[in-house]
Amino acid sequence: MVWKRRVQKVGSGSFLVTLPKTWVEQNGIREGSIVTMLVGKEGSLILMPEGEKRLGEDRVEIDLSRKTLMPQDALLGSYLLGYNAIILRSDVEFSASDVSEIRSIVRRLPGAEISEETLKHVEVRVLLDPEMVTPEKLIRRQNSLTTSMITDCIKALMDWDPMLAERVIERDDEVDRQYFIAVRVIRSAFRNPELLAKMNMDLLKLMDLRMLVKYVEDSADQCVQISREVKKCEKTPRVELPNLKTIGDMLSDVHFRSVELFNSFNHDELQGLIKKYFEIENSILGLEKKTEHWAKKVNLARIFNNLTKILENAKDIAELASTQAFRTGFLNP
Repeated sequence: MVWKRRVQKVGSGSFLVTLPKTWVEQNGIREGSIVTMLVGKEGSLILMPEGEKRLGEDRVEIDLSRKTLMPQDALLGSYLLGYNAIILRSDVEFSASDVSEIRSIVRRLPGAEISEETLKHVEVRVLLDPEMVTPEKLIRRQNSLTTSMITDCIKALMDWDPMLAERVIERDDEVDRQYFIAVRVIRSAFRNPELLAKMNMDLLKLMDLRMLVKYVEDSADQCVQISREVKKCEKTPRVELPNLKTIGDMLSDVHFRSVELFNSFNHDELQGLIKKYFEIENSILGLEKKTEHWAKKVNLARIFNNLTKILENAKDIAELASTQAFRTGFLNP
């Protein structure tokens, strides 16, 4: 919903804008209520109510009686939205499989623990302060893990090493953990302008960060898919993949540098990466042509698609970085 108001001048130097009645009623605003105002970098003004209603948003209670939503989906969604107390309840007893899945999800979510559990009621508390976690540190950790996965899945593919492929797959759990934390912190900042100000960010950069962590997480998933193909082909003859090491080294390097470009933009670095993107793309196409005769024994088409997707993620991340640079005045459009 969009409201427009005409600015009125009051006294010698103050200006007045009335609040929309619908918004006032929805947020329980009364005479004497306090609202927080935050100035965005783009000149916007964010208005947020304070008081009991805002504090209550840290807690969510979900009725799962009708089974329209699985307990694990409700739990993960509430965690990512930034809730600190998540209560799952039902009119009927949770099944053993539901409880097992809830416990499994809780173990995967950093800072989460089950504080209370009955046959029809599970309460999960999240002891993770978003103010103590900076998105930049999370992204660097996620990027470092994903870069090592790219390197190792390529090595597993070169040597057709199923044990190394399995270790790559296991490492994806830690990437997911970093992704969950990052999304939770980002969404918490969307809901809390004060946290956004402490991060020294605006909403547009926060949206770009949300896309960035998804691109990095997707690259890790591509590594998992490559590793699974290696494990499937454990008993097939080795496929010779010329130039794959060079492609892998370049791919892991450009992916890592693309993410770093978002944190610290450099125009010359961007131009160098653009050249590398084309070089890697042509190398993958060349390798695909050289190995066409192996297509019936190994699903190389899927593997090459995974490698291409990692490269596309790196390109998209660099595009986010350059957009941020234009927007903040680092470059002249």
